[in-house]
Amino acid sequence: MINSTNDPSTPPTQRSIGELVASIKDELLGVVHHEIDIAKKELTAIAVKAAVGAALFLVTAFFLLSAWVMLLFAAAWGLVALGLPAWGAFLIVMGALVLIGALASVVGYFVYIKKIKAPETTISTAKGAVDAVKGVRHRNAVSYDDTYEELYGKKVDARVS
Repeated sequence: MINSTNDPSTPPTQRSIGELVASIKDELLGVVHHEIDIAKKELTAIAVKAAVGAALFLVTAFFLLSAWVMLLFAAAWGLVALGLPAWGAFLIVMGALVLIGALASVVGYFVYIKKIKAPETTISTAKGAVDAVKGVRHRNAVSYDDTYEELYGKKVDARVS
């Protein structure tokens, strides 16, 4: 007989094992659904904060880009004020930007892109996993069946002196 209320003063009720398993299953599902609801609320709050932060960074990037364009116009008109024709001043500013962009791309290529290599460890472990699934044994692989002599070439005496 099982007391379903955890109160010693209440009389025990007769419940079958199937009913107990069903009630445990229902309670467990309730707990899981409750945890999922908590996670959804928490993740929604985090996602909203991340979205607002990303939007603010985009606004910042827009205004900084606009300020950069204004700085470039100021540089070009500054060259015009020094006596250059307007087309020449804007051409000089554009050429400087092309030169800076080309230099940045060359440095980025040789310093970062060219040095990127394939993930060798990941590739070798993945190949090893595939070989293990296929049942292929590597030459230098150690097995539980290998003896000390096979591994190290030394005779071992079982007696301890």
